[in-house]
Amino acid sequence: MVPMRRSDRRMEQDEAYTLLRTCSWATLSMVNARSESPLGLGSPYAIPISPVEWKGSVYFHCAKAGHKIDNLKADGRVCLTCVGHALPDELALSVAYASVVVFAEAKEVKDEQEKTQVLLEVCKKFAPSQMDGMEKYIATMLLQTAVWKLEIAGYSGKQRKFE
Repeated sequence: MVPMRRSDRRMEQDEAYTLLRTCSWATLSMVNARSESPLGLGSPYAIPISPVEWKGSVYFHCAKAGHKIDNLKADGRVCLTCVGHALPDELALSVAYASVVVFAEAKEVKDEQEKTQVLLEVCKKFAPSQMDGMEKYIATMLLQTAVWKLEIAGYSGKQRKFE
C-alpha cells in the first residue's frame, strides 16, 4: 500500500473494512478508455456507485454498456473511495471524517448464480423491505443487468475525529 502521510489518523483494518461494508455509496475511479472525453484517453474517470461487500470482495450492479463499462473492459485497475461521514468541525477549521480507499481489479461477473446472489445482497442492503418475491424479479432482470466484482488488492482507512 501507499504510505499514509498522516499515519496518526489511520483506522484499524477491521474498522476500515466495516466502513467499506456499510457505506451507502462510493466513488469508483478508473482509467478513461474514450479518446473523445475532455482530457482524452488515459485520463481519470470517476463515478458514484452503490457497493455491496460479499465474501471478501466488493460488487456493484449497473447497465451492460456505457462509458464506465468501456473503461473497465479496457483496464480493470480501479480505486474505490468510501466516505462514512464528513462533518464540519468549525472550532478546528477542519472536517471530521472517516474514509476508506480500496485498490482493486474489476472483473465482470458472468456466473448467473453469483450474479443472482450479489443482486440479492444489493436488495438486502438498499431495499430490505422489498425482499418478498425478489428472486423472481432478479431472474427477469438478470440478462439486462451487469454485475462487477472488485477483487481487493489492498485498502486503508483514515479518519479525523472531532477534537
